[in-house]
Amino acid sequence: MAPAIKKEDEKPVAVDQDNQMDVDETSEVEEQEEEEEENSDEEMDEEPDLVVSADKIEIVGTHGDPTAMTFCFKEEDHTLGNALRHVINKNRDVDFCGYSIPHPSEAKMNVRIQTTDNTNAIDALKSGLQDLYDMVAHVREAYVEGLEKKEYVEFEEVA
Repeated sequence: MAPAIKKEDEKPVAVDQDNQMDVDETSEVEEQEEEEEENSDEEMDEEPDLVVSADKIEIVGTHGDPTAMTFCFKEEDHTLGNALRHVINKNRDVDFCGYSIPHPSEAKMNVRIQTTDNTNAIDALKSGLQDLYDMVAHVREAYVEGLEKKEYVEFEEVA
């Protein structure tokens, strides 16, 4: 299961003194899997909400303005950064979204989001992550359907 953000109505995202998002210590993915097993006959098509752990992302700097924030993703690079930047910039309530890799030897990626007064940066990030996840799921589904048609040519590898 791929990581993503919890929906706002489930649990609010808070920032503690270390500038990290609070995350419940219990494994919410396991709880969701148990609920899925119980409700598997009722809702087969719904995907579970995805969760980002506190050790994966943190908010950098002060949080005086909720419409402008910088998020630090650990163990990520240009692969996620460019795609996420593109998807978040498509949101009409986002004024600016950019990312940077502070140093090539550090496994960190910073994403800066500035929004209009209609939303805040955390909601824009949540929306962007969900949109990117949905896009990747669609591409994966189309790829699998294409493979199942077997309309491709197989070549033998010559050593």
